[in-house]
Amino acid sequence: MKKILLVEDNAMILDNLSEILELEGYQTVLAKNGAEGLELTKTERPGLILSDIDMPLMNGYEMLHEIRKDSEIHEIPIIFLSVKNHGQELLHGLQHGANAYICKPFGLNELLETVEEHINK
Repeated sequence: MKKILLVEDNAMILDNLSEILELEGYQTVLAKNGAEGLELTKTERPGLILSDIDMPLMNGYEMLHEIRKDSEIHEIPIIFLSVKNHGQELLHGLQHGANAYICKPFGLNELLETVEEHINK
């Protein structure tokens, strides 16, 4: 079973994403901020990370930076999920090592297609 780490500070979004992905056959691990996400990345070794950007303690960009500089976990694909949908924000995430960027609100097909594309890399 393919494991996905979900990093999101909104509990309702986190639960909904987890339920959707588990119904599709993925195992999910949940973190409510970037600091938890970083630690769980090191211990759980997910095949993919779906992360919000604006979170307490450590935001998505900071978590991305820490993951990309760690030689043991740096190759794990990271997809940002964010309401920040203007060009500069998307470009910033991709330039700093994100593999993809999905703007909220997003459709189920968009989410699942992007997950499947990147979890198999």
